[in-house]
Amino acid sequence: MKELLNRNPELLISVVGIGGCGCNTVNMLHENNLSGQVNLVAINTDLAALNSINVEKKILIGENLTNGYGAGADPIIGYQAAQESEQLLRSAIMDSDIVIITAGFGGGTGTGASPLVAKIARELNINCLAIVTLPFESEGKIRMDYALQGIDDIKEPIHAYITLSNDLLLAGLGESVGLFSAFNQSNEVLKNLLIALVQMLNETGYVNVDKNDFSTILSFEGESILGVGKADSEEGAFDALDQALNNPLVSIANIDTAKGIIFQLFCKSEPKLSTYNGLIDHIRTKVTNRSVLIVPGVSLDPNLSSEIEILIIGSGIVSDAAKSIKQSIVINEKCETVEQSLELSEPVYIDDELSFINQGESMSDIPAITRKLMAIKRN
Repeated sequence: MKELLNRNPELLISVVGIGGCGCNTVNMLHENNLSGQVNLVAINTDLAALNSINVEKKILIGENLTNGYGAGADPIIGYQAAQESEQLLRSAIMDSDIVIITAGFGGGTGTGASPLVAKIARELNINCLAIVTLPFESEGKIRMDYALQGIDDIKEPIHAYITLSNDLLLAGLGESVGLFSAFNQSNEVLKNLLIALVQMLNETGYVNVDKNDFSTILSFEGESILGVGKADSEEGAFDALDQALNNPLVSIANIDTAKGIIFQLFCKSEPKLSTYNGLIDHIRTKVTNRSVLIVPGVSLDPNLSSEIEILIIGSGIVSDAAKSIKQSIVINEKCETVEQSLELSEPVYIDDELSFINQGESMSDIPAITRKLMAIKRN
């Protein structure tokens, strides 16, 4: 047993914040003393924004391309910046067991660079989960189209992804909520999700959810959801479960079609067996897929802020809303022609900018949003 334990060092989880929103998230985790449990990495094209946060590991990508002034809300620049600094990104996550990408989609750096980071993780055989936020509808159609195409781009390399909607946050909090209060609430939800996830994977409980369990759940193709609920007494455990199942930020997914579910119960004191069994039965009533795989975990933590905390992860979800959103993205006809190209024999320059494709690079290796925007710029 001692030899077995020695061969299994502590799990290394890397939380990678990409772009302004992602960097703010990892900085918030740093301020909550999570840097001792996970590898926090901040990635941006904006040097001033990187310098304003306290995370130890900071990577400026695309230094030659952007001179540290940001991606200009252009996902093409974000993608190319990540390409320029690919070796730095690879080194930052190379030794990780699990990578969690967090980013705001709709702008340049987060939308453009995240799919490449996910691709690197896939090549390194690292389990990778992305948690991305969608812009407010008021931010305009272009930013929303960028965000939705970014989600489409990250689907292939990522193991599982979760989308969080700022508009649903607004609907849940009410129109009278202050701007800063809304963003603080969004950050608080995201922080609680990430902290619960890290605790589940790093801490030994009475019933453990380990890395292989996590890998199995992430292996189911489709959308994922992540939710956390809290209760001040064991009698409120079912309310906490409903909180976790009805996360106000989750945008287009519903757990009813999930193929795999992780159910993690954190307790301040020993729970009743009837509570434990009842919670799992309650989850099964929510799922139409009778062959769903439910992996349970239970941890006892006397220092827990609430009597009960519940973490739910669902994967392999078929979302009709996701299909309708995808169909709503207008595809430029010229882009379809570009996508049919097999390989370029020489670099292609667009409007004399630094936007180019390396010699011999297959068009299929380039995210769809980049191909689409290239076609638009040529027009």
